[in-house]
Amino acid sequence: MSWPRALDAYLVGIGTFTLRPVDGNGPELSATARLGAGDEPLRFDDRYGIGLIVNKFGKIGHALADYDPGIVSRLLDHMDQVRDVVSTSTGLDVYVMGGTLLGPYRDGRIMPHDDDADLGYLSRHSHPVDVVREAFGVGRHLRAAGLEVVRASAGHLQVNFSHEGRPDAYVDLFTGWVDDFGWWQHTFAVRTRARRDQVLPTITIDVEGRPEPAPREPEIMLEANYGPGWRTPDPAFRFDIPKSTSDRFWAFFSDYEMDRVLWEDHYRYDLAGDRIAPGTAPSPYARSLAERIDPAAPVLELGSGRGHDALWLARQGHRVLAVDYVRWPTKRAAAIAADEGLPATFRTLNLYDLRRVLALGAEIAAREEPVVVYGRGLLGTMWDIGRPQLLRLLSMVLRSGGRAHLDVPRTSLIPDPGTGVPLHRAVTPDLLAAEMAPYGLVVEDVDEADDVVEHMPWSADSVSLPTTRMVVSWQPSTR
Repeated sequence: MSWPRALDAYLVGIGTFTLRPVDGNGPELSATARLGAGDEPLRFDDRYGIGLIVNKFGKIGHALADYDPGIVSRLLDHMDQVRDVVSTSTGLDVYVMGGTLLGPYRDGRIMPHDDDADLGYLSRHSHPVDVVREAFGVGRHLRAAGLEVVRASAGHLQVNFSHEGRPDAYVDLFTGWVDDFGWWQHTFAVRTRARRDQVLPTITIDVEGRPEPAPREPEIMLEANYGPGWRTPDPAFRFDIPKSTSDRFWAFFSDYEMDRVLWEDHYRYDLAGDRIAPGTAPSPYARSLAERIDPAAPVLELGSGRGHDALWLARQGHRVLAVDYVRWPTKRAAAIAADEGLPATFRTLNLYDLRRVLALGAEIAAREEPVVVYGRGLLGTMWDIGRPQLLRLLSMVLRSGGRAHLDVPRTSLIPDPGTGVPLHRAVTPDLLAAEMAPYGLVVEDVDEADDVVEHMPWSADSVSLPTTRMVVSWQPSTR
């Protein structure tokens, strides 16, 4: 058997490897081995010293058992805080679900291999449009309470917390409703026949010594979520969501994730990239851009990643606003900019969320100043469904005379299976120009960059990625 690809960067050094029977019966097999050329002990932890695991999705992550002893108590405090805000501000009944229901209800405790707390609520409405409107209101109440909220879809919120300067276990909040046809539907994976009175009023179950609300008939949700074998622990369990369910939820709630978790994991666990101080490795594109724009021009960078280019441009004197939907590198770059007093602002913003895109476009357009928009590596990793939002944003911010500088790969680079890294896809300039035209956007200049060397996350070495660079402007309609 090959090692999980997610482990590759960590498998350098000397360690003891143990195989244990799944059922706990029988002998263990252990051996000490050296992997690679390293002489140091193997380590599989994050920058804070917290142990890591390869989870059921084949990705690197955390388990509650690897945190400090206070993690479960803090997690339940976080969960109760989220529940109290929602219940107090909206009057909705919030209950434990998912793994936070399964563990206590089946085993009498939080599952040690879990990594978060799961909460849900049942909407007052039966039509998806009304359910979504209500869900957006729930998100606003949580943000108004000062909580850090990431919207994964119109029906799924993730509330994040920190402890002693490092990320702590988070809380998921899922939207549910009973429709007019007798279906109980609940993000992210529940669609089953049930009546409203089988969900509410809630019952109380014991969660690590705390009384917590749960759906009135928990077995219905657990079977819909985990299958008929939910009563028996299964270390190899994977969610098998029927296509009919996932298609409906996509139509009802869309999906604002679109590889966000993959990129967050990459930036959080990429050992090689993490050793390079942000702002010290500007891309060739950023250097080229600085030579062709006004030295004082403000810059809006879309998809700023670790912030190398944004910080470097700020050090050259540009006023920079950089956005990305990945939180870890965005926060780190913001802290560096603040420490150095650089004219750079970093925000977490999801370009798949039209509401947030319109707000950003209106904010920048109101300044009525030409702005340089810079989007290196954006078009090649963005899903097709996101380009209309991007083009709408460009049409808003370029009307004061600015230009957008974008690039796109001329060839698709497909990583090996199992790397968990989003694809870099080629999108032809002709297709992009045709999509831009209805927004009043025009491709003014095209440059074929053949000598660009990019570091691809799935490769130990840098590889050549030929790209097409474009300069885009907005032109008033001549019709």
